[in-house]
Amino acid sequence: MTGSTPTLLLLHGLGATAQVWDPLIATAKWKGRVLAPDLRGHGSAGWAKSYSFGGMASDVAELLEVDETYLVLGHSMGGGVGAALATGLFGHPPRAVGVIGAKIVWSDEELAKLPEVAAKPPRLFDNQEGAVDWFLKLSGLLGVVPPDSPLTERGVVHISDGWRASQDPRSVLVGTGAPPFPEMFKDVLAPTFMSLGEHDPLVSPSDHKNMPTDSPYVFKGLGHNAMVEDPATVWSWFCKAASLT
Repeated sequence: MTGSTPTLLLLHGLGATAQVWDPLIATAKWKGRVLAPDLRGHGSAGWAKSYSFGGMASDVAELLEVDETYLVLGHSMGGGVGAALATGLFGHPPRAVGVIGAKIVWSDEELAKLPEVAAKPPRLFDNQEGAVDWFLKLSGLLGVVPPDSPLTERGVVHISDGWRASQDPRSVLVGTGAPPFPEMFKDVLAPTFMSLGEHDPLVSPSDHKNMPTDSPYVFKGLGHNAMVEDPATVWSWFCKAASLT
């Protein structure tokens, strides 16, 4: 790599918070600026009237300087936000985009359920433990990190009626109305690299057959939250894919 070190922008997935990147940040020891924001409707970020990849990309773009060179590593939903940034519609595109575990194929049944999920009020719990367990299920981290992990800190909030997950249920609508991923990724202006865990229940290599990107890299033995399970392996892949070493 030549020139100054670009900013590393890390974008979390649906139901999670930016804290899922803490293990990778510790592993990477990136010498440049690191940005890992909670996306709208998640963690410490406020809830919004609407949710879309473009809306989230606009939020993130405001954190960047006008001429700031940056790289994107996005998990699941965060990969869609990264693709939106790479269209150049929200400012200059990143130098490269890495995507982990993005759900490429949605059935009609899955899409039909999203408005039902979005319309339900947040689940309330009498104690923090119940809310944390629910957050772990929503983020796909159940069984990956223990309930007392620091990674769960911003995943729940205490309100007057009890405890709940910090995620706005309506944020599940982020992808509705967006073009299918093959179409969206076709218009990116940055090299884009796809990956997934071998045991990810949400996506498989065959789902990428219509994608304009190369075949995805498969992390052997890992699941949906590969960057939490084995941050060193994920970081090594991204460095090689984006020619950072």
